[in-house]
Amino acid sequence: MTALRGRRRLNPIVVPPRSKLDSIQVARGFAALCVVLFHAELVQGKYFAVEVLPVFFDRGMSGVDLFFVISGFVMVLTTRGRHEKPREVGKFLWNRFFRIYPTYWAYALALVPVLIVMPSFINSSQGGGVDIFSSFLLLPTETFPILLVAWTLTLEVWFYIVFGLVLFLPERWLVPVLGVWFALLVLVNWGGPISANPYLELPTNAMAIEFIFGGIAALLFRTVNRVLAVGLGVVGVAVVVFLGTASDADLYAGPGLERPLTLGLGFALIMLAFTAIEHRGGIGVLSKLTIFGDMSYSVYLCHVLVLNVIGRGWAYIVAEPSANPLVAWGFWIVTIGAVLVVGYLSYRLIERPVMTVSKTWRVKVFREKTRIPATVT
Repeated sequence: MTALRGRRRLNPIVVPPRSKLDSIQVARGFAALCVVLFHAELVQGKYFAVEVLPVFFDRGMSGVDLFFVISGFVMVLTTRGRHEKPREVGKFLWNRFFRIYPTYWAYALALVPVLIVMPSFINSSQGGGVDIFSSFLLLPTETFPILLVAWTLTLEVWFYIVFGLVLFLPERWLVPVLGVWFALLVLVNWGGPISANPYLELPTNAMAIEFIFGGIAALLFRTVNRVLAVGLGVVGVAVVVFLGTASDADLYAGPGLERPLTLGLGFALIMLAFTAIEHRGGIGVLSKLTIFGDMSYSVYLCHVLVLNVIGRGWAYIVAEPSANPLVAWGFWIVTIGAVLVVGYLSYRLIERPVMTVSKTWRVKVFREKTRIPATVT
């Protein structure tokens, strides 16, 4: 009996696989908040003569990189055992379509009247120029889409298309295919990002490397013990903080290799550590924060609009930018709180109903015999 107890103490505690990883949702919420704070820090000078938001908030742009790593992780995790099955590929693309487009269209449609009446309010840095058709389909263009942040969704759609093709191949080919994709992206971007037709820039965009890193992390997290996970997490944080680089200039045409090979690798190590720790015993009180991950997509879509509406309203009311730091702090607390409230309402009133309808229709279209448990999406 004593020997048995000793052996039990040596064996790691492994939480049985669940349909949803809390660590993924928490990371999503953190990524969305980072992007919100980045845009808030970017525009605070427009409304106040004093800047109270810390300069390091400009690193919040890297929340986009974390989103891409998470996306790759989730794609690989949720399609294990589903390769070489055309029906599963169809369901995968169905889920991805309804995950991205309907909620995005709600925001894009809301901006069409604004584009018609006050075009300078939309993508003012580009003179209000928008390709409506490409914006709604999330096709690559030379200008930003009608909803500024949707440039990342164009990349996401590309990732989904590529991964959908990969699903037709045997699952044992997954790692070699990801390796070839990685090697091609490194080779093409070795001399810097490609500057060409948007339809050529999209498949050569090096940020796909972050998606690949996330996929590899999904293949490994169940094999990593807690001690190694902590070490990998520390290394990942160090890479992100001390080596990670991102700039406004690489938002759309492509960042070259430095950004994905630093931020992408760092965040992949962090996600590998975070999910491995959860797999070996849970993430404790952090699991209470999953609601922020649940509503992260809505927060991501709405935050620039909310910031602009409140900011313009403030500028209209106040004759001159205030230099009072207390007023500035009050403004940002209210504004970021409003972003979270609108994001939550969007999640409950738009996003969740859309996904419910999507699952109902999917059962009928694909003639699913049993109800499929909810998975990480």
